[in-house]
Amino acid sequence: MNFLLILLIGAMLCRISFMVIIVLHELGHAVTGMLFSKAGATIYLGSYGDAPASYKYSIGKLTLYILKNPFKWIGGMCLLDNQLISLNKKIIQLLAGPVMPLIVAAITFTSALYFDWHGSVKLGIAILLGVAIYSMLQSLIPTSKQIQTSQGKPINNDGKQIKNLLKLKQVEPVVNRALKLFDEGHYAEAGPLFYEKVLKVVRQPEIFKLATLAYLHAKNYERAREVTMEHLKEGEFDTDDFSNAALACSHLEQNELAIEYYNLSLALDPTHKYSLNNLGFTLNNIEQYENAIELFDRAVLVDPSFAYSYNNRGFAKMMLGDLEDGLADIEKSFKLDPENAYAYRNLGIYQLKQNNDKKALELFEKAKLIDPSTHKIDYYIDIARK
Repeated sequence: MNFLLILLIGAMLCRISFMVIIVLHELGHAVTGMLFSKAGATIYLGSYGDAPASYKYSIGKLTLYILKNPFKWIGGMCLLDNQLISLNKKIIQLLAGPVMPLIVAAITFTSALYFDWHGSVKLGIAILLGVAIYSMLQSLIPTSKQIQTSQGKPINNDGKQIKNLLKLKQVEPVVNRALKLFDEGHYAEAGPLFYEKVLKVVRQPEIFKLATLAYLHAKNYERAREVTMEHLKEGEFDTDDFSNAALACSHLEQNELAIEYYNLSLALDPTHKYSLNNLGFTLNNIEQYENAIELFDRAVLVDPSFAYSYNNRGFAKMMLGDLEDGLADIEKSFKLDPENAYAYRNLGIYQLKQNNDKKALELFEKAKLIDPSTHKIDYYIDIARK
């Protein structure tokens, strides 16, 4: 009986130590990151991003989500509001997480021995020190095994991230140049740097994302799809990656593959407004208007200020013969985004259906002026002219 009681107490102390280590670990990441970035941070204690199941607290620039059920604590996560810090500082910030619990536990254990605290207290602190050492090794030894966040995003352990950053330092000047071009909107130049230079050295998810986004913004959809296919082989796709891959396929009129990727994105995050809207747009293109409207309705609920969802829903309604409701959605889209090329295009379609070809042509030409790549805009201009 005494042996079982000792085992029970030992298990409880290990569990408590585990929870304390999580708190110290994430605080190590957050405090260091906040000092370097001069911005705020969000930490999840007990979960990998499960905000609905957590208590929320704010302390200055730090936001904490603490999992309500202590028996379900599985780990923690830290997100910096400003990720733009140097590679060296990022490496230190990653190291601070696993090292902080060890430092605190070692200082506390040394104090317990020096001041000869009670034996039970020494035992508890010794267990804390042991768990801290184990946790540090588990965090810092690189592993290919990834953790899935509550939003379906795969993340590497601290050791793997540090290893990737050390590789990235080999091409740091190229990365900095590519980031500068990306931030300045020179996407056609940034894409090849990310894809042809940086990814040849380090196969990091963030670089795949940047390369994909650069090519999408540059409207180089063939290369964007090529990058996403390489990224998919790495097995590190999250909801944004599936959405971007689908968008490239959709622009290349590979609709079946685009629909598959959008559905995978929404399986990871049913509230992803871009996937909801863009899947609806793809369904519009293959004339599945009723199904498309259901998706636009969901996108509007997620973000009532998202102009494209109203605009695309208006198009679908017009194609089903509901011209006035469709027009109301398009006008709502204009209020939210007056320079929306697709709103001009769809308003032109409304005018075509009202047999006002001259007005329709003006609207189509305005849409093309704003965005020459507007879907099927030359087709509609040709119809209005004829």
